[in-house]
Amino acid sequence: MIASNKGGGTLTRIERSIEIKSPPEKVWPLLLWERCAEYNPSIKSVKSTSEKKRGVGATAHVLGKGDGQKFEYDIEVTEYVENDKCAWRTTSGDWTALGSNILKPTEAGTELTMMIDYQLPYSLLGKIIDKLRVRKSIERNIETALENIKSIVEK
Repeated sequence: MIASNKGGGTLTRIERSIEIKSPPEKVWPLLLWERCAEYNPSIKSVKSTSEKKRGVGATAHVLGKGDGQKFEYDIEVTEYVENDKCAWRTTSGDWTALGSNILKPTEAGTELTMMIDYQLPYSLLGKIIDKLRVRKSIERNIETALENIKSIVEK
C-alpha cells in the first residue's frame, strides 16, 4: 500500500499483525520507548529528548543498525492513547517515516499491529535497491519484533 507524503512523493507501507495471549494492558508497557531495544533487533537505543516522556509531542532520538548500516533519527509522538495506539513521525534523519503500534482486544488477548510508511532519500537506482533489499529487511525486522514481543509477554 502506498501513502502520500506532504513533502511530495510516495511512502511505502509495511503492516504486520500478531495475536498475543495477553490483554492490551500487559502488552502496552513493552511498547514504550525505553523498552524498544529489548524486542526490536535493529534498535540499539531510544533516548527521550523532551521533558514530556509520554503522549503527543514527546520526542526521542533513535540509534540503530540494520542490514549492516548504522542509522539514527529523531521521532515525535503524533497520537497516543494508552493501551490502544501510539503513532509517531520522524523529524530528522536519513528517511521520512510515519509509524504506529495499534492494540486491539480479542477473545484470546490482543492483536498487535505494527505499521510503518517510509520513504528513503534515494535516486531512481536507490529506489530499486529499496524494493530489492531495504523493504525486505524492514519487513523481517517488524516480523521479528512482533514475535519477540509475543514471546516476552506470553512467558
